[in-house]
Amino acid sequence: MGDVTIKQVAKAAGVGIATVSRVLLQNPSVAPELRRRVEEAVRKLGYEPNASAQSMRTRTTRTIACAIRDSSIPEFGPFVRAAEAVIRRAGYTLLLTNTDDDPTQEFELVKVLGRRRVDGLMLTRSQQADRRLDEALQKLKIPIVYIDRDPSPIADTVVIDHQHGIRAAVDHLVSLGHERIALVTGRPAMRPARERIEAFRAAMESHGLPVNPQLVCAQSFSSEEAFQYASLLLSTEPPPTAVIAGGMALLPAVLRAVKLRHMKVREDIAIIAGCDCDLAELTSPAITAIRWDITAWGRICAQLLLDRISDPVNREAGRNIILPTELVIRQSCRHPRC
Repeated sequence: MGDVTIKQVAKAAGVGIATVSRVLLQNPSVAPELRRRVEEAVRKLGYEPNASAQSMRTRTTRTIACAIRDSSIPEFGPFVRAAEAVIRRAGYTLLLTNTDDDPTQEFELVKVLGRRRVDGLMLTRSQQADRRLDEALQKLKIPIVYIDRDPSPIADTVVIDHQHGIRAAVDHLVSLGHERIALVTGRPAMRPARERIEAFRAAMESHGLPVNPQLVCAQSFSSEEAFQYASLLLSTEPPPTAVIAGGMALLPAVLRAVKLRHMKVREDIAIIAGCDCDLAELTSPAITAIRWDITAWGRICAQLLLDRISDPVNREAGRNIILPTELVIRQSCRHPRC
């Protein structure tokens, strides 16, 4: 019955219109018994709240935006699904969009989200030091969570312990006898790449091994560009005996480069994936990989945002949660050929 009004719901539940309103807005101040009566009346009458009217009254849209660099990256799938499940249970809708790691696109997107009056934003920004974007985000006056980016006074962050993962990867390769180890990752201006590079250098130095600048390719998280750089790395003389693909979408690029050089994983070169995925597990030989709980990552990002939305006054800004990593050892690494 689409013509049912909130007044009829209130009458059926034996409560006031204001109580029905608070229940529909999930206000925790309503007593459990009253909430039960209202929810039962809503179900029996088939009442559907007017979303536009609610938005005008509360100045909210019950919409949360998630802006990531590339939603086609398979590893982002579990993140988005987990975040959406949390958001949906809280009565919100998730709006997913891509930024393509383009600062101008990010800036324009923030302006659009401001006009759409979203209630919160999860974001992977391409540059940490972007004053124009900072100002635009602050003008939104909504809770923000950065996804694997540096801590900020204007946002909460949920980050991955890439340093631990890379150190474990280097330790494993060195234990097998590798010395010419290459790292392929993104630009160091971005936190994930910077953390990986710093950990790689520190781990190599801890083993008394030199860090050859030619074997550290920190240019792009783009799979196509990473393929080109990995191909160049493998053509150096002498070539590396092991490669760490330090990024969520970089394993396919490294494997393509290996195939192009007519090399075989394990026999000719050791490979470690910077993010565990189906490809790492199912390819032959299976690829040793750095793993973290991607589902928990999405869930925690969403919950931080909802916490901030529900209680904006009593929540301190700049919370930072670090998720642990582990090295999953498979068959892609062995001692280098003499």
